[in-house]
Amino acid sequence: MAVTVGSGADRSSGNYALIETLRRWGIMFYSGVNGGGVIHVAKHLEPFTDLSQAAGGVSRFLTMSEYASGFVPVGYYLASGRVAGSITTTGAATKLGSSGITDAKLHNIPAVYLIALNSTLSIGMAPIQDVSECGMNIVPQLQAELGEGCIVLDNIHKLEGQLRRAQEVLNESRPVALAIYPDVLSNSVHVDAPKVEPARGVNRDDLAAFLEKFPRMAVNRRVVIYVGEEAARSHGIQPLTTQLSELLQAPTVWSVNGANAVSPENRYGFGYILFGGNDRATELWNSVNPNDILIALGFDPGEYSINLQKIPAGFVWHFTNLKEPYGHKHGEFRHRVAGGYQQVRGDIALVLSELIPRLGAVGLGERPRVELQENLNTREISREVRPGCVDFVAFYEQIQQCWRPNSIGFDDVCISYKDRQYVTQRPHPCIRFYTTHHGSAMGASFGLGVGAKIADPSLHTFVFSGDGCWRLFGGALADAANLDLRLFIINNGTYAIVDKGLEVIIPDVDKRLYHAKLPRIDFVAAAKAHGWDGFSLNPDLSNLKEIMEACYTQTGRSILVDVPVDPDQVIGLNPRLLNLTLKTYL
Repeated sequence: MAVTVGSGADRSSGNYALIETLRRWGIMFYSGVNGGGVIHVAKHLEPFTDLSQAAGGVSRFLTMSEYASGFVPVGYYLASGRVAGSITTTGAATKLGSSGITDAKLHNIPAVYLIALNSTLSIGMAPIQDVSECGMNIVPQLQAELGEGCIVLDNIHKLEGQLRRAQEVLNESRPVALAIYPDVLSNSVHVDAPKVEPARGVNRDDLAAFLEKFPRMAVNRRVVIYVGEEAARSHGIQPLTTQLSELLQAPTVWSVNGANAVSPENRYGFGYILFGGNDRATELWNSVNPNDILIALGFDPGEYSINLQKIPAGFVWHFTNLKEPYGHKHGEFRHRVAGGYQQVRGDIALVLSELIPRLGAVGLGERPRVELQENLNTREISREVRPGCVDFVAFYEQIQQCWRPNSIGFDDVCISYKDRQYVTQRPHPCIRFYTTHHGSAMGASFGLGVGAKIADPSLHTFVFSGDGCWRLFGGALADAANLDLRLFIINNGTYAIVDKGLEVIIPDVDKRLYHAKLPRIDFVAAAKAHGWDGFSLNPDLSNLKEIMEACYTQTGRSILVDVPVDPDQVIGLNPRLLNLTLKTYL
């Protein structure tokens, strides 16, 4: 049944036209805090109070603190491939929500951020929370970060054209900040900007060039496959990456998010690379040389993915459907490659589905021998931990056996976003895991989990966050108490990545000057005070199965699990530490 929103007079305004146009594009969920410059936008949104409201064609708004809200559209998209929005009112709210904007940009995620400016009539009059050029000057800041993705709605007669341009940016897998002058949008307007589906095709010239050049180039040369996060968003990708690995007999590595494009049954899998990467993958990556060809299915340019380096392969074939991805120059990554470089443009799964049978028909002759690996790690990890703490290796080994179908997980900026992949080695068939490691904003995973759960309430949604990360979203727990979230707090009493990292970077400095210690919190009591259920994981893991059974029993109530961890148990490695010892990168 349709819900009537606002009065008849309101339906002629730019505020209504904005929300209605976005609804027609399929953008119907928003989060944030109402007030100030967005009140006349928010009045056209129904409250979101229950997961049963996630579907139904009605535009809805979840009240949630702006910092957490900024990440909600990112998790929403990762879970569903659909776009959502975050709303920030005038002033400091935009600053709070902007960490999510950054992650959307750095991970090439389409999302809508509605940002209130001051009324044009108040500029120069020192209005409260002044975001004009006289105060915070927020528009140039957004333009500096998003470029044409920052669209200022400053003329009611241009609104339709500006919204059409916003849709083009979203269809290029980039976030949009729509900056609103409240008095401008209060005027009457008619907007007709229908939905335009993003292109999902294959560039025939690029495909032909690959099929003509690659077989000759690959004769007697090792081919390495790198799977990035863009590939993971391409429907039906997992069996195709396996087929490509088998056809080329190519050792295959993946980034932490790219793992979602890889089957755990891929025999040529060498594991996660670099930050928290597996030893075999690291050895392979370090061995890449000018005699090799690299096929990059997507391209993750960040420090945690290729570590401020140029890929030393003799030639890189880059498969992509992104026009202006983060880190590019002129739409390419030629500047991150030591040898030759060429793109194959188009939806990666569609390209591979056409390329693989044709490449197989051409024949590649005898391929260089690859020694397949069962165990992807060679280091010995200490299993001795402080009394009262879990063996974190055993924790991940056991929880890996507990995952059930239709699960999704998010790792926060704590040891979980480098340790999980090292221990588990390969992706799990029942759960996808994501982390927004490019922006590396602590506490992001909570908003990601909220967005994912609302995008698809059937998903069993798990969030792994640190006791340091908690400080950034703990107050928002009440807003998610009835969302059936599963939040694991990795509780080690420290900013552990800082603590262990500084032991390498400044080993001669007294540890008290690391400023990494955290006061203890009773997380279970805090969770219950916010309307959640809570469990404390026993150090011997004896109640882990009981906890996981509760996590897979959907009651409508969210659950927090306190995981006591020894900060001195070093598992996944951090290659960035070497960069931080060099004055060049400080």
